Amino acid sequence: MDASRCTLCLSCVGACPSGALADNPEAPQLRFIEKNCVQCGLCVKTCPEDAIRLEPRLLWGAKRNDPQVLNEAQPWRCVRCGKPFGTVQAIEQIAAKLASHPAFSGAAAERLKMCSDCRVIDMHTRADSTIHDLP
Repeated sequence: MDASRCTLCLSCVGACPSGALADNPEAPQLRFIEKNCVQCGLCVKTCPEDAIRLEPRLLWGAKRNDPQVLNEAQPWRCVRCGKPFGTVQAIEQIAAKLASHPAFSGAAAERLKMCSDCRVIDMHTRADSTIHDLP
């Protein structure tokens, strides 16, 4: 696992059929339970950041039952209400990728940094907001 590439999007968790990869509902974290891994490679194929590599091995002993933290990150906090969502790295990467997109120009760019609730409120309360059709 290359933690510097991983944005904790958790695509790998959703793809893992055996429950070897899991999130932490309390914090942005990716966990691995070795005994559950069947080496199918779906996590590798699903990862949009190309951060996962399979390491063929068979681990014996009690350690194979313990969840190992593969990656954890600082949660992003909504710029409007402070509610945590996503990770700092993920939100910054999304904002950078969408910076030139017309739907996220000007004040609308701030919505990328808001939680889903605040984003909807902002869209309906901003007087300077205009929804444009995309080309």
